[in-house]
Amino acid sequence: MIKILVIDDYKVKRDKIINSITTYHDILPENITQATCVKDGRRELYNQHFDLMILDLVLPIEEGGECDAINCIKFLKEISINPSINPPIHIVGISGYKDKVSEFNTDFTEKLWNLINYDESSAEWEDKLNSLIFHLLKTRQQFLQASFSTQSGAIIQQLEHNQLPNTILGFNWSEVANGLANIVEKSLIIPSKFSNGSKAKNVNLTNIKISSEYDFQNLIHLILRPWIPSVEAENIAIIFDGNTKNADFSIKGNSLIIEAKYIDTTGKKNDVLKTLDGLANFYSKNANVKALLFLILINKKVEIDKHKIETEFSKNTSPSITVKVIYNELE
Repeated sequence: MIKILVIDDYKVKRDKIINSITTYHDILPENITQATCVKDGRRELYNQHFDLMILDLVLPIEEGGECDAINCIKFLKEISINPSINPPIHIVGISGYKDKVSEFNTDFTEKLWNLINYDESSAEWEDKLNSLIFHLLKTRQQFLQASFSTQSGAIIQQLEHNQLPNTILGFNWSEVANGLANIVEKSLIIPSKFSNGSKAKNVNLTNIKISSEYDFQNLIHLILRPWIPSVEAENIAIIFDGNTKNADFSIKGNSLIIEAKYIDTTGKKNDVLKTLDGLANFYSKNANVKALLFLILINKKVEIDKHKIETEFSKNTSPSITVKVIYNELE
């Protein structure tokens, strides 16, 4: 969410600007600060950081003082050189004096700012202002995404460089789904590689068996809880056209849905594969669902092309779909 500072001594114009912004953009009134003179605007820039400053060209230095465009131009120069001021990312000047707009336009454009002519009888000023705000919002979002991607990559590289454990599941729901799929797969393989040893009197790994879909779901729940304590089992994910669907597991208000299937016969394989597309289509009706994870456990006696299924059914759509086929090492 961007923060905006509006500096204008004329309340009617100030209200129109703010009303236009809140009407056409997802910006709350509390994210818009108002000031009526240079002195008040300077104080706000001392104390806060703003993404956008909308500045009346003809302003008084103090409230009730004489209005002059020179006051605004001097203020703009001060913003550039005063180390105590937090400069806004972008500045838009606005004025109802056409002659002043023409005279001082260069003072704005040479710094890649904008100066708009305000006319109460026309919506042209409003269109120009909102177009600039749309561009600012889009550019800021792209910058934040690029910056976050760079920082997250650097964090992971630093962990690897120092040989520290990486417990980051991902930075979006699709990545989290893949991360959880890999955790479940490794958790099912690792027990088979342990030896009880002579000192392990109370742990018998031969008792860890999965012979049904219910066993598989219980084990998944145990595996995921340390990573995501809020994971819910059998939560109602969607009610559509009178039909209710309970997800095997849901995370963060159904943002991620996990379905676990166990295939121990060829007939069950065919049934499960037929349901994958149907479930994906059903869950897509819920706007909260950002990602689907299908975990399919396979009895080693069942012939199946693991990589073909994962490739064909996993999709980078909305919601994203991740299919992980895992061979049952705990039969």
